[in-house]
Amino acid sequence: MKTTQKKTKKTIFLVFEMILVSFFYYCTKPFDATLDDFEDILVVDAFITSEIKQQEIKISRTFLDGEEVNQETGATVAVSDNTGALFIFNEAQPGTYVSEVPFGAITGLAYTLNIDLTSGTRLQAGPVEITSEGSLDELLVSKNISETGQEGISIAVDGTSGGSSTNFFRYDYVETFEVVSPFSANLDLVVVSEDPPVLGTIAKTKEERVCYRTQFSNEITLASSEGISNNRIQGFEIVFIPKNDFSIRNRYSILVNQYIQSPIANTFYQNLKDFSNLTTLFSQTQPGFIEGNITSLNNTNLRILGLFEVANVSSKRVFIDRADFFPNEREPDFIFECSLLSFPFNSSALLRLIQNGSHKYVSEDFIGFPPTTITVFTVVERGCVDCTSLGTNVVPDFWED
Repeated sequence: MKTTQKKTKKTIFLVFEMILVSFFYYCTKPFDATLDDFEDILVVDAFITSEIKQQEIKISRTFLDGEEVNQETGATVAVSDNTGALFIFNEAQPGTYVSEVPFGAITGLAYTLNIDLTSGTRLQAGPVEITSEGSLDELLVSKNISETGQEGISIAVDGTSGGSSTNFFRYDYVETFEVVSPFSANLDLVVVSEDPPVLGTIAKTKEERVCYRTQFSNEITLASSEGISNNRIQGFEIVFIPKNDFSIRNRYSILVNQYIQSPIANTFYQNLKDFSNLTTLFSQTQPGFIEGNITSLNNTNLRILGLFEVANVSSKRVFIDRADFFPNEREPDFIFECSLLSFPFNSSALLRLIQNGSHKYVSEDFIGFPPTTITVFTVVERGCVDCTSLGTNVVPDFWED
């Protein structure tokens, strides 16, 4: 995307990519801003944890409303440590670079990030290291009332850090929950003929009754052990789920991650959080003032929004059944209303609904008397009978019934 001057009011999407296991995980923040000069800002998510896995680094640029996400492709990306170990990252998809081999950051080692862009610009950050180890000791699930007076389920954490001084904690989470279709059918409708319109049934070939939907946290959640003698976070609420929320209609699970941050990383995320809450400065500034630790070695004019962070991670998962907290209460409504519609087998209106995929078969009936009996099909919005429109029918490896 070329940088151009624009004096009209536009919606700017800043691809912070900082939440969805980390806040950088494709969280787009839209806001209206009157800008005399829209700046092309490089966005870098370089977050390495102690978990042994294929680590990911994402590189993109700010972009204007109506344009596609401007991923930075073709970069050369590597992380090295002070023992001489080198970890090469390959571009798995546009703008996303994945380490060739699984690895996890080790306490006591210092890591350096090097990025070479196709433009010839060279970026570097580090050396940085794990500041402290920690433990997410317990997830506390309780029936509670929110600050706004809503009844629901509170999920809080007890966590500790091994550091002797003030330590900084950041939390994110991944929710996975069952989606059970309100209607069930073993058949699908297919078009037998378009002219004249004729529809018939075939047997279903996939599971559409029970699926699993995954959602990533989209907020920056920070805590500090300042003023706490034992560096222990207790009863710190991570998420509150109203009792009528669709996510707890059926079985629900949450994976919470706790990261022990450096002071620099904590300041970066705190500034980013403060900026995302602003409502009056959007017409005056872009987020280039947020200081990270990634610099260009040969292009001092390049503005970079990003952080190279190495952190200890500790995780816990819990499963929740709403009935354990709200027994004998009506379950939450389905995510949308399900309206049954009935049509004769040769209806052109039914033909259009099946062709565009908006509705699916629920049942059939017959009206009239032989030999003039007519088949009538009843259909409903696809998501009401086919849960794969809302999630996956593949049972997650971690799932427990």
